[in-house]
Amino acid sequence: MVIPNTETYWRTQMGQAFDEQGKVLGEAFGHTKGEVFEKLMAEHPDAAEIRIRTRGSALGNAVHAMRAARTQLPKYRCHKEVWALKIAAIEHYTDGAALLSPAEHGYLPFCVSAAYVRKHDPKSGGYFVVYQDGYQSFSPATAFEEGYSRI
Repeated sequence: MVIPNTETYWRTQMGQAFDEQGKVLGEAFGHTKGEVFEKLMAEHPDAAEIRIRTRGSALGNAVHAMRAARTQLPKYRCHKEVWALKIAAIEHYTDGAALLSPAEHGYLPFCVSAAYVRKHDPKSGGYFVVYQDGYQSFSPATAFEEGYSRI
């Protein structure tokens, strides 16, 4: 994992504009407090109050913790058994669903839902994967072939 060298990678400024009753008028994000303040004042020039605070992302906080401890994230090796077919071609339908044509002989093309396509964005050359609990996923060829061997 590459650890960024600057704290601006993980630090984000978040601000909110409030009216006189304390109701939130809007919010803005940026890399500096000045940037956030300018955005909020442009969008809400009549705001009674502006509050800005520094927020760290989950990844940023993990990166910060790793730097502090000078350690890497724990590594894991895959030992799951899955069912999978390499995808030779994809035909997209107007409703968002798609027809996947397997690269291996003896398997017929099959449809996947629009929700599957939106979530996984399958590509030719990658793998349609089904886990033991029935969950369906997509894996790019390199990641799949490095992590799994046929049984």
